[in-house]
Amino acid sequence: MRAPPFYHQLPVRSPIPFPALLRAAGRSDPGALGALKGLLAREYAASDVVLTGSGTQALQLAILAAAQRTGEASPRLALPAFTCFDVASAGVWNELPLLFFDIDPGTLTPDLESVERTLRAGARILVVAPLYGIPVPWEPLAELAARHGAILIEDAAQGHGAEWRGRRLGTLGEIGVLSFGRGKGWTGGRGGAVLLRGASAARDREAIEGDVAPPNGSVILASAAQWALGRPRIYGVPASLPWLGLGETLYHEPVPPAGMPPRAAVLALASREAAEAEARERRRRAQDLARRLDERWARTPRVADGAEPGFLRLPVRVADARRTVDALSRWGVAPSYPVPLPMLDAVRPRLAEPAGRWPGAETLARELVTLPTHGGVSDRDREHILRGLAAL
Repeated sequence: MRAPPFYHQLPVRSPIPFPALLRAAGRSDPGALGALKGLLAREYAASDVVLTGSGTQALQLAILAAAQRTGEASPRLALPAFTCFDVASAGVWNELPLLFFDIDPGTLTPDLESVERTLRAGARILVVAPLYGIPVPWEPLAELAARHGAILIEDAAQGHGAEWRGRRLGTLGEIGVLSFGRGKGWTGGRGGAVLLRGASAARDREAIEGDVAPPNGSVILASAAQWALGRPRIYGVPASLPWLGLGETLYHEPVPPAGMPPRAAVLALASREAAEAEARERRRRAQDLARRLDERWARTPRVADGAEPGFLRLPVRVADARRTVDALSRWGVAPSYPVPLPMLDAVRPRLAEPAGRWPGAETLARELVTLPTHGGVSDRDREHILRGLAAL
């Protein structure tokens, strides 16, 4: 199953229309920040919005706001044992004692018994991070958190285009988080948002904005590169250079939060319509691909009634994730997270209790890969993926 020279399909893509890129490259528009805040407040039912330099920084501040709401000096923070490493980075930045709950491999949602164990162990803040746009049944988590007096943070960084019972992901938690990073479906080239709700939202915003430094870094150069590399025959050139580490999951040390650059807000606003159309296309393609998969060699997660996934990628479990990616990466098949978060070196010193076992997370680290769902995936790509999975 040979690919053309340098051909390498992107595992995930956020659309950047060329006119949107030109608009962002023009004169900086500080008013775009206010316009984006207003849009997010309306669309995500937020009382207040804080824009940041990245989704990770938004989560850092969301945890900080939740910690202040508890009134405790060092409240225990519960995180999913299997998710993006940046979630761990945000927890480490806050210097809180960490607990972890397991993930059900069959649904990619929190294991409720494991969640309750963390709450019984004193967790006062609970971060829920839906994977690849697969919605989490929210009401059982909200009931558990309320019973134990814990605050729920909904990290919807991967949730663009997804809904739970008719509500957008990002609208469910007491505090929400969005990401406008390059691979999150709706992009500003970079950036994130903290969505604050409730009577203390204004006080939360005033408190956490004191930790936000001025914007830094270039948006246009990185976004132009993202636009140019959004084609498999071009992306294949950097993807062929192992020292660039494209597609690798690495732990990044947290950095102090900064504000969103105005040009990132311009780009996010200008690309929103394209992002909404792409979300509909991702859902259609993922559902078609899932119907054609044979459960004997690739198992998709069970989706709960009331969930409308955004399918940033299509997650599937296979017998050997590493072997699968080695064979099919040219077609956009990508690895998931290689180890559970509690096993990261930066996390271990912050564990509130001795390291335990998270069997669901360990299973996912061995078996989970993702299939591309974006609009740039061709029929030929999908056929190569399906035949390749069957042959492994």
